[in-house]
Amino acid sequence: MFGRDGKLYMSTAGGDAQDPSTLAGKILRLNDDGTVPKDNPFVGREGYRPEIYTLGHRSPLGLAVHPTTGQIWECEDGPNGGDEVNILVPGGNYGWPLVSLGRTYQGPWHSQKFQRDGFIDPVVYWTPAIAVSGLAFYTGDKLPKWKGDVFVGGLRYGEVIGTGQIQRILFNEKMEELRREALLTDWRHRMRDIREGPDGLLYVLVDDDDGAVLRIEPAS
Repeated sequence: MFGRDGKLYMSTAGGDAQDPSTLAGKILRLNDDGTVPKDNPFVGREGYRPEIYTLGHRSPLGLAVHPTTGQIWECEDGPNGGDEVNILVPGGNYGWPLVSLGRTYQGPWHSQKFQRDGFIDPVVYWTPAIAVSGLAFYTGDKLPKWKGDVFVGGLRYGEVIGTGQIQRILFNEKMEELRREALLTDWRHRMRDIREGPDGLLYVLVDDDDGAVLRIEPAS
């Protein structure tokens, strides 16, 4: 995804997300020709890959540009719970695997603490997880009551098959969560991605054997 600065932002998963000498579990920032921008946060710092923009991510899947601030927002899957939406800060560490709001798949909490100094907290989290996928801001006029809201795709809720959904999240002016709403739960499918189309409507990619592209439009 390209930011307003013209730079390419990419997400990676797996490996040691806290190891600055690897690209695993990081958000990377590159020029459009693949070179490293000179103003990346770790350029010239010994032991750090210069491509790294942020670190400490588990499985980042969604990236989007905030329509007003231009900040990069990211969503990622936790383990059994602890899915997150984060606002990316250059050089920021988002904690994985040292801090998590999720449990291991065997039941115990993944980490003893949910917060630690030096790590940036998510602005939204889910426990149980919804297996987050795509991320989008709605900026159109066709669905005026949703303008400015964040939409996040979900593949399944709490490890239960057939519980995919889209979640609509409303924030205040300080980017603090006010409420969230689950959409398309009656479809019982995996919602892989969501995007605003050039027509001002929302489009949802369904990830299943009988998958489809859904269009969300006003009821009347």
